[in-house]
Amino acid sequence: MKVKTACPMDCYDSCSILAEVDGQGNIKLEGNPEHPITKGALCNRGRQLSIRRNSENRVLRPLKRVGDTFVHISWEQAIAEIAAQVQATLDEVGHHGIFHCYDWGSGTLLKNLNQRFFYGLGGCTETVGSLCWDAGLTAQTYDFGRANSHAPEDTAEHARAIVVWGRNVANTNVHMTPFIKTAQARGAQLVVISPLSQDLGRRADKCLYPRPGTDGLLALAALRVCRDRNWIDHDFIREATLGWDAIAAELDMYDPETVASLTDVPVEDIYWLAELYGCTRPVATILGIGMQRYAQGGQTVRAIDALVAATGHVGVPGGGVSYAQRQLASFFDEEALTGRSKADVREFERATQAADILAANPPIRVAFVTRTNPVLQVPDSALFRKAFASIRCKVVIDTFMTKTAEMADYVLPCTNVLEEEDVAYTTMWHDYVSYVKPVVAPRGEAKPDWKIFSDLACALGRPEIMEGSVDVWIKRALSPWPQEKVAELKECGFVKLDVPSVAWADRKFGTPSGKFEFASSLAVADGHHPVARIEIDKLQRGTEMYPYVLLTIHPRKWQLSQRETFPEGRGECPIVEIGRGIANEQGIADGDFVYVENERARIRAIARVQAAGHAKSVRLEIGWSGQGVTANDFTDTRKADFGSQSAQYDCFCSVVRAPAHEEEPSQRELSAIAPATTGK
Repeated sequence: MKVKTACPMDCYDSCSILAEVDGQGNIKLEGNPEHPITKGALCNRGRQLSIRRNSENRVLRPLKRVGDTFVHISWEQAIAEIAAQVQATLDEVGHHGIFHCYDWGSGTLLKNLNQRFFYGLGGCTETVGSLCWDAGLTAQTYDFGRANSHAPEDTAEHARAIVVWGRNVANTNVHMTPFIKTAQARGAQLVVISPLSQDLGRRADKCLYPRPGTDGLLALAALRVCRDRNWIDHDFIREATLGWDAIAAELDMYDPETVASLTDVPVEDIYWLAELYGCTRPVATILGIGMQRYAQGGQTVRAIDALVAATGHVGVPGGGVSYAQRQLASFFDEEALTGRSKADVREFERATQAADILAANPPIRVAFVTRTNPVLQVPDSALFRKAFASIRCKVVIDTFMTKTAEMADYVLPCTNVLEEEDVAYTTMWHDYVSYVKPVVAPRGEAKPDWKIFSDLACALGRPEIMEGSVDVWIKRALSPWPQEKVAELKECGFVKLDVPSVAWADRKFGTPSGKFEFASSLAVADGHHPVARIEIDKLQRGTEMYPYVLLTIHPRKWQLSQRETFPEGRGECPIVEIGRGIANEQGIADGDFVYVENERARIRAIARVQAAGHAKSVRLEIGWSGQGVTANDFTDTRKADFGSQSAQYDCFCSVVRAPAHEEEPSQRELSAIAPATTGK
């Protein structure tokens, strides 16, 4: 019998899954063919869920650090000792001395109950903001009032051209590809804009490879051409926007010839892009979450928004600038789960949490880590390791002994999603919600996160904080839904929410003026320029010692901390992809050993030379660790311009060929090297 469940990972796609268990306990996962978006396909990351559930390396009993090793202890002992640490912290320095470090590695609804425990104690210190996309969310709040996306079906059925700008669909949004293919079959053009080569580029009619961090310049130069050639939708600007004259007056500074020299995009391609937006109706623009990881990342998203809006692609079928699907928040009562409004919370930004821990007053005495692996994931890993080590009691709740868990005092085993009941959805792309149904019983002594915190609440004499059951919590969180919708969710495995397929079709925007704002009063209130502006003198540049941009990007085949169960991810010598320009300058051939270095870290790697992509960019997948460092030892904690967002892509390095006397790559290392991408 096949059980309908869903993937919990923080991803665009939020797949519906069919699970089948044989007599030996082996779990087979496949995509649910009935789901209108994922349509029976399941990516490598999703397939890892069953492998990870049954892995021999999984943590199945509570662990306590004793000296340099971990020993098994009972749940009773673990809960009693951790509760004593929490109570001591409350007595010594108050609830701000308790640190909850979390992210969205598992993005299901009931994971929010983790926060309820801390808020019920009066509050805590917790991580806020984003390592990924907050600058872009803030940018679209300035422009539109909220980041709303078009339905993928709308793009497939109505777009005459699709510009995939900074989103690596094949890596991070694989189920978008069939919708793009449908549009292409109707004759729609496909354009890919990214500094890195992408599999989708082989399907594209045109690929543009700007220098990392210069996408905003490219957009504003194209908008200048549209202004000069009158490729502007004057009716939309007059009726539905605010501030066009203000941004139009600034466009002279983005001369296409100058921008071509700064972006490394040929000037004729800038004019081509302008003509595409100015003369094709409609154009769908699909943004990724990499462009805003620069010092001017928020302004970059505003620049692209301005280009799309001024040329008339907002609020029309087949158009839009789709970055995130934040409309879904109104369908869930998160307050019913968390009780956040009643708590006194001290906030540490995710990008700068290490420095915040070290400077905290009152100090952090006890830390809980849930749904994240910050030693691998936050910028400047070395600083985070120092800060984390300074905390008296560190508790990690996870399924594996991650790099963060290795530093903990207690490691508590939580359930795998195949052992849980929950609700899964994405705020990044489509509007389907899935029911997570248990497939198998928990292995070993693993418990759901909420149960661990319920036990802690009882040990502290506060059982009322976490009082409830899965059924009760789901009903409370879904209280805005009609009861028949909840019943449909459980019976069918997924439901579609009532989200418009065309964003802003009514031209009623969520901004203070109710219009699309080229000139934003909210931006001014936050201390920013009113219109999108890329300041050329503030573009980050390398040095003579470290001339190349290092992009620490999402892995192709696994999800960050999944590396422990993915053989290709466990090598001590990582693959580093380099542009052809670097290879020529440094005399590096495909498969050579190289050293990648900057002022913070140095690793030995195997080079894979890319014919496509920006010629002088370097790509290293995060989630990797070895040689005493992680990929994020190279990055630092500088912030992007908008919101609470890191700018870890403003990172530079050198790449040099290893000396000839060093041994050649082993057969195992060579087998990990895929053929170099040739591009179109």
